[in-house]
Amino acid sequence: MKNIIKEIILFTIIILYLIYCLTFNSYIKEQVIYSINIWITKIIPSLFPTFIIIDLIYNSNIPYYISKYLHINCLYILSIISGSPSNAYILKKTNADITDQLSVTKYTSLIFTYNYLKSIFNSNTAILLILLNILSNIILILIIKPKNTIESTNKKANIFTTIINSITKNISNLITILGTIIFFNTLPINLITNTYIKTSILSILEITTSLNNLNTINIPLNIKLLFTVISLSTCGLCIESQIKSIINDTSINYNKYLKYRLIHLIIYLSLTLLVFNFL
Repeated sequence: MKNIIKEIILFTIIILYLIYCLTFNSYIKEQVIYSINIWITKIIPSLFPTFIIIDLIYNSNIPYYISKYLHINCLYILSIISGSPSNAYILKKTNADITDQLSVTKYTSLIFTYNYLKSIFNSNTAILLILLNILSNIILILIIKPKNTIESTNKKANIFTTIINSITKNISNLITILGTIIFFNTLPINLITNTYIKTSILSILEITTSLNNLNTINIPLNIKLLFTVISLSTCGLCIESQIKSIINDTSINYNKYLKYRLIHLIIYLSLTLLVFNFL
């Protein structure tokens, strides 16, 4: 009986989505063009070179030696710089515990985040919010103590072979990412007229659209900070889908992962409220 109910609900959702697509065809076309533009101008320039560089780094023993002799985990540093879904791509290259490590390395790209936050607030606030996000993940690392399992690699593939293989593989990853962006951006969120409801949904749905929205709406600063923190902590379901597409052949405990990310959000919100109340 439960399966029948689920199938009925799924069928109803599909029919409603079809009606929506037919009714708002012009809006969907605009959102598709907008999504492709974002993909070409923002996603490819930041993610594609990052994926290639990560392949080159992890085809060498650089992370192993840095971890062994300097006691610095490259996973954390690269994740802060490159953001998500690059963190999932990095983890897939290692023998790390995917659940714990993914939980503490989730960020939006550093340059992307700074540029958007600077336009919403100012440079000082942007830097402070980024540092508080990093600090929240550091606290989470101290709580769950993920294992550092970077090992030496014996691969001696030619650098040109590595680059060619990486290009072929990552074109497929980027097309999958484009598909998720188009799907989430064509949902009828922008048709919602209530500012707070729309902003709430966007903050957990798609990070780029969420930050664009926060940059244009006129709401109290403390509320804007709240939605910004939620967006940065969750990174949005769109990026979550991109992460899932990258690690689809790995094992992950999603209940544990979601619990850790909820803890991160609570820590991040608490630190933000504490710090900005003293400013």
